[in-house]
This record gives sequence, C-alpha cells and structure tokens, in this order.
Amino acid sequence: MNPIHFFTLGYYPQYLLIGIIIGIVIGIYAFFRVKYALNDSKLSKNKVIIISALISIFALICCMNVWSNAAIYTLYIFLCSVLADIIRLIVKYPLKDKHLKFMPKLHKKGGLALVFFIIIIIVGAWGMNHIDQTEYNMTTQKIGNDSYKVIFISDTHYGTVQNPQLLKDSISRINDIKPDIVILGGDIVDERTSNAEMKEVFEELSKINSTYGIYYVFGNHDTQPSQTDYENGNRTFTDIELNQTIKKNGIRILNDEKTTINGDIVLVGRSDAEWDGNARANVSEILNEEDLSKYVIVVDHQPLEAIENSKLGVDLQVSGHTHAGQVFPYKELIEFEGINSYGKYTIGDMEQIVSSGLTGWGWGIRNEGKCEYVLININ
Repeated sequence: MNPIHFFTLGYYPQYLLIGIIIGIVIGIYAFFRVKYALNDSKLSKNKVIIISALISIFALICCMNVWSNAAIYTLYIFLCSVLADIIRLIVKYPLKDKHLKFMPKLHKKGGLALVFFIIIIIVGAWGMNHIDQTEYNMTTQKIGNDSYKVIFISDTHYGTVQNPQLLKDSISRINDIKPDIVILGGDIVDERTSNAEMKEVFEELSKINSTYGIYYVFGNHDTQPSQTDYENGNRTFTDIELNQTIKKNGIRILNDEKTTINGDIVLVGRSDAEWDGNARANVSEILNEEDLSKYVIVVDHQPLEAIENSKLGVDLQVSGHTHAGQVFPYKELIEFEGINSYGKYTIGDMEQIVSSGLTGWGWGIRNEGKCEYVLININ
C-alpha cells in the first residue's frame, strides 16, 4: 500500500465531527497512558510530557478521517489498551496479583495491548483472504415448475486489498454450480485498480459459464473520480474504457434498464445513487404492469429504496456496498443510520438480500461479516 493511503482512504466531510470527538477521547487517553508508561523512565518530566502530548496530537490527527487506515488502527490500539487496563485492574484487585506476577510490567509498557492488537490484525487478515458461498432459497408462483440458480457477486475492488487468485478460485467453484444467471453488483473495480487490473478482472469474470448470461450494474467506486488515483493524481481508466471492456467480455450493462430472462424473470439494473442521485430513474418508470406478472429482481449496488420497491410489487432486491461493515464498528454505524447492512430481510411481500461482498475496500482486514459470493435459488 502507498503510505499516503494510510490517511486518505476516502473522505466524507459529514463524518468529520465524529472523527474529532473520537480523536479527542483517544487523544486524552493516549496522553495519560503514555505518561504512565514513561513515568519511571530516565527521561525528564518535561520530555515525558512533550512525548505524551505529541502522541496524543498524532492520535487526534489519525482519527480525523474516520474512513482511513489511520483511524481504524488507532481505534483498535485504543480499544486493546483499554481492555488491557481492565484486565490489569482485575488481576490487581480481585486477584491481588497472586498468579500473574508478570502482568504489571507487561501492562505498563503496553505489551498486553500489543498482543491483543496483533491478534486482531491476524484474524482480520485471515477474514479478508477467505471467501465463502452464502446460499438463499426463494419460492414463488410466478415461474411455474422452473427453477433458477442466480449468482450474485459484488464489491471485489479488484487488485487492491485481496489476493486476485481468490477470485479465480471462486470462479472455478461457481462454474461447478452451473448457474443460470450471474449478476455483478458493482464496485468490481475502484479508484486504486490499475488499467491492466480492470481489464483482467472482467476477462476473468467472463469465464463464468451461465445459461442466460452475465449482467452488470455500476457501484459508487467503479467510475473513477478525476483525482482519486493517489499515486499519479489522475484516473487509470476512463468511463469509455470501462464500458468497452465490460461489453467486450460479453457482460451486459443494465443502467436504469431492464431485461426479461426466459420469459420468467425481469431483471432491473439501477444506476448508482451516489453518482446519479436524483437524476436516476425511478423503478416505477422502468417497470410496467406486464412485468409485475413475472418474477422481478431489482439490482441496486446500494441497499436503497427497498420499501418503495416492495410497494411497487418487486419480488427480490439484491445489493452490496455495505461490506457488512467489514471492520468494527462500521456495521454498527451503518445500522444506526437505518440501512440494512447484511443478510436477508423481508419487506412486505419483497425479499431483500444484502451481500458483504467478495472482497473489501481500503482496509486490508475484515473482522465484521465475511467475504462471499451469493447463490440464490429461485424455485
């Protein structure tokens, strides 16, 4: 990873206040914790205060952008240190230091917190590099005696934080399933994907064998903004190159469009809300009354407008984007905002499936949710 990415993994000003509050709390804690660790050192009192203050200020700066590696790792160090403090208090008072005599020194110098932090990183790295198959079963009267196997893949963020070989291995497993329909739910590439990697991932995905084809909707990261390639200061591929590559590999783009599959399923692909906002069409403008007699699947990269789609008569909505939080505590923040973050939800007569994604974004770890592709059996 480019060192600059440590502080620049996306920036959303609406979260600045949260970052400042978290940074102040952690900064104050860091000041007294470092001062405590150094109070029996050979350093002068002034030097101890200066060092403690500098680390405190650095912690505050790291937390300013809550969507950065700097913020998440600073938070984890803080939580690990607090946990170590709690354990130390338990050993010191209820247990009277009778059994763990090494604890005082290990705790004071931060060794115990460091052990917890290393465990979190190792578990998170494991989580980012293991992909599971998640299966859901749907029943409907709209498709008679037929059945369909639908594969949903989203959020690969190819070439950024996961070994590309894992995608290739997943494609082999998917082909063993013999899917009828494959849906790519956006963020297959992102602002750190190179031009060569962009071409490679769609070539690999085109190797999935499906009865009725592969369909694509854009995510908020697919279309690179003009200044988010942090190494070069410019885009690695244009919108035209991206679209041409997708189509060249036999993948059909659905951008506020629909298609009917085998006379049974109407597949609606939405443009991404973050890019098109109010400009994107309503699902009601895309569907007609005849479509609703068929099994209607709406694919929206972000899990939005589920209640509206349910009222329209949509049968299934599939989305990605949330990564099931990916790292603690983002799942909790997502759900606090009232967004369905992961799994299967029933909304009226409609089912909604939100995938955690094949990979993850930005951070090279995952400790919330799992890396997955989704198999949906429609019977």
